[in-house]
Amino acid sequence: MFRGYRLAGICTLAAIALYAVLSGCAATGPRRAPVASLPDSMDVDLRMAELEKMALEYPDDPEIFFILGNEYYDQAVPDLAKANYEKAIALDPEMVKARVNLAMLVAEVGEPDSARIMLEDVLRTNPGDPRALTDLGTIYYNLKDVDTAVKYYTAALEFDPNNAEAHYNLGMAFAESGLVLEAIREWRLVLELVSEGDTADRARLALERADAVLAK
Repeated sequence: MFRGYRLAGICTLAAIALYAVLSGCAATGPRRAPVASLPDSMDVDLRMAELEKMALEYPDDPEIFFILGNEYYDQAVPDLAKANYEKAIALDPEMVKARVNLAMLVAEVGEPDSARIMLEDVLRTNPGDPRALTDLGTIYYNLKDVDTAVKYYTAALEFDPNNAEAHYNLGMAFAESGLVLEAIREWRLVLELVSEGDTADRARLALERADAVLAK
């Protein structure tokens, strides 16, 4: 009888120990690549080499593959960007930023219908995601469906009033519809939100062109 109790006790302790180990693994999750250790001033080729090395060392970290996707996207290497976004999503199916970036990459390589479906899928579970709403508006704008584009840009701004890209794009949609004053209002809002960068530069150029139209 004593031996039976002792054996049961040993088994119980072993089970508790195993549970603790498994719980610890679940709590900590995948090891994260130390991307922040790479300085912004690093040479592009050297940075890419370090990121690829990290991807091998941290194969379960979706963030490193998302970052690699962005890097390849910026370098106009769509195949590798797509592969890394898909790897990030496989590791974390709920990684919205990777799903949105993949959708826009798909749109840019000539598959807007596939991109639209992907973004609509994101919005089913994340209906207030301003990036997905803005990008879906852009897809409809490029498809010449300006009214639907306005709907999505407006929805994006309801969730994120400081979304400079959505303001700029909404201005473009208004201009396309002949609503020049409304377009000017949106582009001025862009410059209130951001003073530098690509979006600000495009807003200034759009305002200059609008002023020239109104001056005629």
